[in-house]
Amino acid sequence: MTDRVQKFIKALDAKTRESLKKKLGELVSDPYREGQDIKKFKGWGKDVFRLRVGKIRVVYQVSGKQVTILAVDYRGNVY
Repeated sequence: MTDRVQKFIKALDAKTRESLKKKLGELVSDPYREGQDIKKFKGWGKDVFRLRVGKIRVVYQVSGKQVTILAVDYRGNVY
């Protein structure tokens, strides 16, 4: 994760931070997991997806088994 993503996560309240960390852990283990609010992006590049965690959006890219977090921010700021 980038410094910006880590700084954003640290600034969250404890409940939201734990919820986000749980979702990120699930994301790393299975980036295509059913039951999560995941959509594929068009125009961002190959294999770029977004995960919705309440008002927070996680933009990530999947390359083989590797998941790269590109951005984490509130909905209005991440797009």
